[in-house]
Amino acid sequence: MSSKKYLVNKVFNNNVLLAVDKENGKELVLVGKGIGFGKTKKEGKLVEIKDEQVEKSFVAFDDNTKEEYYQLMGLINEKVIGVSEEIIAMSEDKFGRLNSHIHIALTDHIGFALDRIKTGMEINNPFIYEIKALYPKEFELGQKAAEIIKARLGVEISESEMGFIALHIHSARENKKVTETIKDTKFLKKLINIIEEDLDIHLNNNDLMYSRLVNHLRMTIIRLEEKKNIENPLLNAIREQFYESYKTATKVGKYIESEKNIHVTDEELGFMALHIERIKETANNPALRS
Repeated sequence: MSSKKYLVNKVFNNNVLLAVDKENGKELVLVGKGIGFGKTKKEGKLVEIKDEQVEKSFVAFDDNTKEEYYQLMGLINEKVIGVSEEIIAMSEDKFGRLNSHIHIALTDHIGFALDRIKTGMEINNPFIYEIKALYPKEFELGQKAAEIIKARLGVEISESEMGFIALHIHSARENKKVTETIKDTKFLKKLINIIEEDLDIHLNNNDLMYSRLVNHLRMTIIRLEEKKNIENPLLNAIREQFYESYKTATKVGKYIESEKNIHVTDEELGFMALHIERIKETANNPALRS
């Protein structure tokens, strides 16, 4: 059974520690069940760890973020850092390598969130329904993150906080700043509001139709930004048969053009009108929602 020697720098919890691989000199976060157990007194010392104990190992920072990561270690409870690293390891198992800044951004967010919860000051997440619709896999990890936080720290976090964690994970997947992801999500919510106002209805955030619409709008914007043109053989029929829905789609298109400075094609407006028409039908006949 093979093993390696590590210089233990910091034990975050029983499952996570920061150590230097003596073989290559790399400073790594090691994650594995019980890998940190009993090693708090071994900080600054050389230990031998069996390979089978290490479920995941990765560099938590590069040269640009190392100082920031060490500053974080001095400001945030080591158990919170351990929990964050477990969540990141779980996320990378799901999605592959994430942007390394998540080790700082997510840890800082969770630490601040837990401080707020302790003082009874929780922040509502205004984009929770959009996050569920747009990033379902990330939100699922946010739910699992809540289980880890509860198990390790004894603190229950709200669905809103699960959503914020999902945003951090998605941003790291896309190599974006969280503020950019929030801006994108806010923009999509504005498009939904335009449709609601024009149709004089309120969409049920938990409804499948809502998820379909949000995702369609998201993919529309991605196609437009990437200049990917699509054909719509039904365009003339849509304009004629669903005139009012096409007018609503045109309003949405004009807003996208004004905010994103990209041209929304008639073909895209036609497909958008089909979704809007479906929403109108659903509003009058709830049985059509499935």
